[in-house]
Amino acid sequence: MKKIAHLGLGILKLLGLIVLVMVINGIPMLFLARGQDLPVYIEILLVLAYLVLVFFAIRTLWRRYQTHVSDDVKSLPFSWGDFGKALLFFLAARIVAVVGTYLNILLTGQSTTSNDNALQSLGKIMSVDHIFFALLYVMTVAVIAPIIEELVFRGFATIFFFEKDQKIVAALITSIIFALPHISKWTEFPLYFAMGLVLYAAFARRGNLKDSIVVHILNNTPAALVMLFAMFQ
Repeated sequence: MKKIAHLGLGILKLLGLIVLVMVINGIPMLFLARGQDLPVYIEILLVLAYLVLVFFAIRTLWRRYQTHVSDDVKSLPFSWGDFGKALLFFLAARIVAVVGTYLNILLTGQSTTSNDNALQSLGKIMSVDHIFFALLYVMTVAVIAPIIEELVFRGFATIFFFEKDQKIVAALITSIIFALPHISKWTEFPLYFAMGLVLYAAFARRGNLKDSIVVHILNNTPAALVMLFAMFQ
């Protein structure tokens, strides 16, 4: 009975964290889509308020997550060697993206997923007239979203439900959980599920969430930079 209650509580906590992820990732999108008529000073105030919210949210989640991490993992440095390994995981993620794109074309005739379409559509309305909203959106895609998503989908999803010796099951389940909020069609599931596996592998290599965060940032940054450069053309 206690195990069932513990499982139910873990599910509720994770659902709450997923909602938090969607809110934090969605606010800059809302600013871009609905803030075109706002004066600059309101734009600046909204951006600053959002950054304060994100700072305290991530700091709180990180500190809470660290209470479940061993001292050995906490003391692990992130060296240039670890960055090199992160680059290898990033290359694996790019291969997954290419294969997933071709699979999506075969199944749907579309070269991009619904999630990517939404991101690119918002990227097209970025403008220097609302530079603060645009920069915030790029920062969210490249840095903020990877950090909070790794905390939730790899970090808390693992400690809520799995023991250290359950890495295979944890990889499969957390990758499913990661994929579901990112898709609108089941044909898109294999791509995001595989991406989740790559990110989990990066995390599981040392049990250090910093590793998967770096890989996730590397994966998201090129698309964010493309949108940023396109805005100035």
